[in-house]
Amino acid sequence: MKNWLMSLQIGLVFVGSIVGAGLSSGRELTQFFAVYGYRSFFGLLISAILYVIVGKMIIFLSIKYDIKSYSDFINLVCPRPIAIFTNIVLTLFLLSSTSIILAGSGAVVHQYFGVPKIFGICIMIVVSILFLLRKTQGIFEVNNITVPILIVMMLAIIIGYSTKNTEHMSLSYIVSLPYTKNNFIISSLVYAGFNIISIVGIIVPLSSEIKSNKVILHGVIIGTIILTVISTIIVFLMIVNPTYAKTYDIPILAVAKNIAPILQICLLVMIWLEMFSSQISNIFGLTKTFESKFGLKYEHGIIVSILIALPLSSVGFTNLVDVLYPIYGVLSLAFVACVIRFYIRQKISYTGVYMEK
Repeated sequence: MKNWLMSLQIGLVFVGSIVGAGLSSGRELTQFFAVYGYRSFFGLLISAILYVIVGKMIIFLSIKYDIKSYSDFINLVCPRPIAIFTNIVLTLFLLSSTSIILAGSGAVVHQYFGVPKIFGICIMIVVSILFLLRKTQGIFEVNNITVPILIVMMLAIIIGYSTKNTEHMSLSYIVSLPYTKNNFIISSLVYAGFNIISIVGIIVPLSSEIKSNKVILHGVIIGTIILTVISTIIVFLMIVNPTYAKTYDIPILAVAKNIAPILQICLLVMIWLEMFSSQISNIFGLTKTFESKFGLKYEHGIIVSILIALPLSSVGFTNLVDVLYPIYGVLSLAFVACVIRFYIRQKISYTGVYMEK
């Protein structure tokens, strides 16, 4: 029972690390999936399978070689030139993700409460620091709260929407809807790649601390199931409301508003909390790498990460999501290929040694 509770907590961290500003707002899933119409759901399944397969490889290698940071993991699995490049890319990705979430936090409070964006950004920074100072325990505490709220809110929205829009709930209606793009497989691989590279910063340190392939893998499987269900709900809502992503910075809020005004307020709080949980994971990963690579004290690494990311948040939430996410998704595929290649070589080597004995 204790192991399953730990796996559940890891699963919640997995979800919280991925569900940030882009996904929970609906923009990210529109860009990568909803534009492909009903075939988006097959794309989500492809991504889910990759999370589990590559996640298993990352866990196995992290524990076997006692890797403590994403930088050390990349140096292990990638040839040196690719390792240097990928380390730079991943560091930029985590910094960019941090800035995207800061910008998203500012966008939420500005769009719906009319206060300056800097106010929302400052709240995010202060609360993040408080929980990050609690290290791994702080990460578990945050996601034990935010992810269950996310699950309840998404179920409430889809139930409310299906009640008010029964004609949208048939398979024939969904299949009949027009779509603007065709190659959903490539988009699914790119999306899975950028999510996999984004969770390396949190899965590698957790694997080093817990040191149980089975417990952590079960956590990844639980997290993948939760994430896929949530993503399916959001993609469906974006498919049947295609104009919302063009009109709103946070289109899922427009869906909630049409169901019930109180639901919009609750969803607004939930989106902010999911931004917060993803922010915690990003900064934790950066800080662990700064600590391992440069000997920077953990507490100082938190401040450095925020100070570097903060100026980027002024670029704007929509621009950052639309431009940076696809670029880093494509680049992350090279990293995934290196993980698979290194893992297979390790398994072949192990089998060869076993056969010789």
